[in-house]
Amino acid sequence: MASNAKAEGYAHLPTDEPERDSAASESTRLASEQDLRMLRLFNHYRHDWMNDIQVLMGYVQLKKYDKLPAMMEKIKDKVQQESLISKLGIPSLILFLLNFQAEVKELQLDVRMNEEIRLHELPGWEDVEEGIKRILAGFRKEAASSPYSDDNNLELVWTKLEHELRLDIRYTGVCQAERVRQLEQGLIRFWETQQTRIQSNYEEQEVLWSVQWTLTGTELER
Repeated sequence: MASNAKAEGYAHLPTDEPERDSAASESTRLASEQDLRMLRLFNHYRHDWMNDIQVLMGYVQLKKYDKLPAMMEKIKDKVQQESLISKLGIPSLILFLLNFQAEVKELQLDVRMNEEIRLHELPGWEDVEEGIKRILAGFRKEAASSPYSDDNNLELVWTKLEHELRLDIRYTGVCQAERVRQLEQGLIRFWETQQTRIQSNYEEQEVLWSVQWTLTGTELER
């Protein structure tokens, strides 16, 4: 009888099997979504490179050899910039920037730097990453409100100086200045714990920001 009672007790014990199954299912779903994004990213860059190759072949076939040097310089610059982006040191940010360039149609993103910049060596790099994502999301919202999406461009230029890391941001396109100013103020508050300064200038259909991080005492300092 005691054995039967114990068995019945076991039968009523709570089990976490449904929770484990749910967690496993969610993990599988997220992994599948990430795989799909990576596949779309790969297809985008494969298509992009095929276009460049076809243009080169077209110039050769038409014997327009004078156009080849400029095209080769364009390809060389693109390879260099993509390589530098891939060395930023924050995998999640690298994928975010590359996916943004590949998937967002209403806003053309150009990321430029003239040397390798290892953002993960910057104190509080997680907040730097989050701030950059907020910048892109904010200007994407501005671009989405404009019917002239081909005219919306966002340029991010990274420059490492002796004691300072600078990010120059230039947005061209239709925008609501007050809403962009609110985005700027939000970033100032978000980055207030870091040694960060933001200078800005607003013109008609153009926004210029310059963000500076002090590198004194950091691994990024020259």
